[in-house]
Amino acid sequence: MHKYAVGQTLELLPLHGSSARKAAACTIVALLPYEGHMVQYKVQSTLEAYQRIVSEADLRVPAEAALAEAAPEA
Repeated sequence: MHKYAVGQTLELLPLHGSSARKAAACTIVALLPYEGHMVQYKVQSTLEAYQRIVSEADLRVPAEAALAEAAPEA
């Protein structure tokens, strides 16, 4: 089951040990079918002209959005 939705903006984590993927904001373009043991997404990074397929573990909610969600409503 997918944790994130199409259109949601998240942080794409850098690929450790490689300079091929930098940390950046990205938008979910498509939810991909469950593949083996990983949930995958097609994303568009703000730093790249092309789309990537990444696993859910490579994504996280930006810190400021996580804080806003955790704050109690007034």
